[in-house]
Amino acid sequence: MIPLSRPHAQRALTAALVLALALTAAPAWAAQTQSAKAAAAPPQIALPAALPALSDLPSPSLPQAATVDQLLAATPALQEAQAMQQAAAQNGAVLRAGTNEFTGQAQVQQRRIDSQPDSGHYTEWQLLINRQLRLPSQAQADERMAEALNVSAQAALVAARQQFLGTLLSAWFAAQRAQAEAVLAQQDLDLIDAQVKALQRRRSLGDASVLELEQMQAEQARAQSALLLAQGRAASSRAALFARYPLLARGGGLQAQADPNALALPDLSAEQLSAQAMQANPLLAGQRAALQKAQAMAAQAHAARTPQPTVGAYIGSERGGSERIVGLQFAMPFGGPARVSQERAALAEADAAQWRLRDLQMQIAAEFQRLYANMQAQLGAVKATERAAQVQIQASSRMLRAYQLGEAGLSDWLLARRSAVESTRLVLQSRFDAAASTAQLKLQTGLLYDLAP
Repeated sequence: MIPLSRPHAQRALTAALVLALALTAAPAWAAQTQSAKAAAAPPQIALPAALPALSDLPSPSLPQAATVDQLLAATPALQEAQAMQQAAAQNGAVLRAGTNEFTGQAQVQQRRIDSQPDSGHYTEWQLLINRQLRLPSQAQADERMAEALNVSAQAALVAARQQFLGTLLSAWFAAQRAQAEAVLAQQDLDLIDAQVKALQRRRSLGDASVLELEQMQAEQARAQSALLLAQGRAASSRAALFARYPLLARGGGLQAQADPNALALPDLSAEQLSAQAMQANPLLAGQRAALQKAQAMAAQAHAARTPQPTVGAYIGSERGGSERIVGLQFAMPFGGPARVSQERAALAEADAAQWRLRDLQMQIAAEFQRLYANMQAQLGAVKATERAAQVQIQASSRMLRAYQLGEAGLSDWLLARRSAVESTRLVLQSRFDAAASTAQLKLQTGLLYDLAP
């Protein structure tokens, strides 16, 4: 060990004392530093219940089947279609019975004979009854036409029901979605109102700045504006729905809902659904009936090429009853070229109806494929928007925590929170859009409501 001089020994002793004092004061200094940071950071923010979880958002659903039946029974369009169906039934009865009727004739005359030996005045009369006969081929053609009229009226009634239900569902889902968005906007404003009150209390205690309070009040005004717009859309869509369908308002309004599982698609492939849609489509049924009518008209024109004979019988009295007459009558028109032209025209119209049916089949198939693809895309969009909303909600929660710890500004949290609210609203919109498309698809395939009258 090297001996130290006196000055060096004094300096070493001083350094050791300073080091010992520093080590002793370090814990107290660290505690003071943490207290100072905690005092500088904003206190923990007590928030009300956050925005609803995605699983708690309002779900789209269908109106009650019983209410729908009442609406169908009361709508003028359906009453008109039912009246036309009754008219078609009566017209069919006319065709089956035939329009050929008995015709009666009576004739009275005075005969004067001036020559002998039968000179004198005689009263004479004659009675005649006849009827035009309908040939068997013509009766069969009329029967086909009667059946076509009935099928056409039935298809028109089903088409009226489907059109009515399609319009009802569009208005129903629009009103439901607007109401759900208004509820979400109200919950958003409630959250902001509670935060404004919390900041006002902190401001009174000197723990919050004027800038933070003004930022939150501006966000409050924005949320109030969004709520007013959402409530306006909900009120207008609900008023339009109830004005068009008053029974919905008396039946519980938008809360009168059926089983939400009714919106689930059956376990069928796209090809099977397309085939079912082609079979159940009332427009195609109507065009098939139109083709049937055109073919029946062609059959009537073909049968009319053979003229209908007229047969009858008559009795008479001549010379004041001294002579009695009994006879038969037969008349047959000679068919001309007009009958041939009528048949050719009817055949051409049947051919045109056949092409119209093919064209409509392609249109319906294309429309189904468009609707099916759109529905699949919207169902995928629901999952995508839900994932995006979940990420935005988590980001908003983390940003709120960072703001509470003083690691982020209020504007950063408000921006993240606004994105979360918008993402939640998009989830609502995508769910209702997908539900509306699914309902329309099931309606076209005859799987939603019973379209048969």
